[in-house]
Amino acid sequence: MGKESEKKVQEGFDQKQKRAGDANERKSGTSAEEKVSETWAEETIADLDDFIESQGIYIRQ
Repeated sequence: MGKESEKKVQEGFDQKQKRAGDANERKSGTSAEEKVSETWAEETIADLDDFIESQGIYIRQ
């Protein structure tokens, strides 16, 4: 591979990494300023249970 081709490949790789990083930041929606509840796990489980039941699926507990 020539130097020019290698440079293009590296630039493409760098752009992919930057896009992936940007997408992860958008997905997480968290920042250093946001506080995470101490009971986030229980809240998430309750939200999931509510969603599942709204779909007509009832889980025996």
